[in-house]
Amino acid sequence: MNPDQNFRPGKVMQMLLCSAVLLSVAACSTENTDSRQTVEKSGKKITVMDNTSESVYTKLKLAGIEKTEGIRGLDFVSEEVIVLDKENRNLPPQTVEGQERYPHNLYLRTLSSGVDTPLQEGEKNYGAAQLSPDKSRVFYKELYEATGLGFIMNLATGVSVKASAAEFRSEEGSWADNEHVLFPDMEGNIVKADVNGKQETVLKTGIPYVHEVVQSGSRILYITGEDSQLSAYDTETKQTKVLKKNVMWVIPSPDGSRLAIVERTKPGEMVLLICDSEGSEQSRLAAGQQIFGTSWSPDGSKLAYVTTSANAAEDQDGLFITEVETGEQTPVLNDIEVADQLRWSPSGKKLLASVSVLKDNAYQFITYVVKLS
Repeated sequence: MNPDQNFRPGKVMQMLLCSAVLLSVAACSTENTDSRQTVEKSGKKITVMDNTSESVYTKLKLAGIEKTEGIRGLDFVSEEVIVLDKENRNLPPQTVEGQERYPHNLYLRTLSSGVDTPLQEGEKNYGAAQLSPDKSRVFYKELYEATGLGFIMNLATGVSVKASAAEFRSEEGSWADNEHVLFPDMEGNIVKADVNGKQETVLKTGIPYVHEVVQSGSRILYITGEDSQLSAYDTETKQTKVLKKNVMWVIPSPDGSRLAIVERTKPGEMVLLICDSEGSEQSRLAAGQQIFGTSWSPDGSKLAYVTTSANAAEDQDGLFITEVETGEQTPVLNDIEVADQLRWSPSGKKLLASVSVLKDNAYQFITYVVKLS
């Protein structure tokens, strides 16, 4: 699925850049129509769009979609507060490759008012923020192109501790539980850091490039090699098991009983699978040229994801939410391609999606907050 930091190197970097270039101009429009209204909040243009898609007559109902330009929404702190990344125009810009660039900093935004409160400001770029499961701390990075240094901030005190001794890939890293974050270093070791900054090497894989590292229960899942091999390391037995190959992303369900796996079936084609905890396929939910942002709802009943199809006639580009048990699919937004993993609010009634678009020869971010009834 995270300055923007947070672009992935290599294959994923290419995919995200291509996605941004291909985004529809129509998706960025803020003109008033019968189904959308542009309003001002704290000097920011916000477009509120009603759900008018005739195809959305499923059990899942959309209450509205709010679109805001110029910010990158990263995660929910609560139902009404998100953490976001945006340019800090109160600081002087730096000239990079002939262009002035302002530092990207982190803020907390109250959705109802549009008011932003500084979270982490400074002349450096900060981003890739993720809230701990209990929403008490935020894991973020000080970013340097494709790498970054990890930090953990206590939201109650505002105090941060360093979570990584050295830089690692900026798109990597996730919460293992409320007290620990997990990430691969540049040598292929999987490192765990606690909320006090204590770091330990959990696993030495012996493979230079390890990615998509995530913990599910007592197991650490990760992907390696040219064949994109998904492995599971059991932290209790200290044994490693290969689960599947050709895996692009793996997203465990909240209870760990199932895995949402994006698998490359052939060049230019991916499928989204629901598998058991050992990687055995149970069902196929979607297929496309690319599948990004896959995210389980907090209760594990739904999956949100974004697909792009190789054939425009297939009309399968956009953000979808699928009921996992029934396979019932609800289209939410057309012609968007996300820059980050989709994020659910604690109640599962809101979904956060950020996209990157090419505008005036520069990449800019747009954030959508999807509201479900």
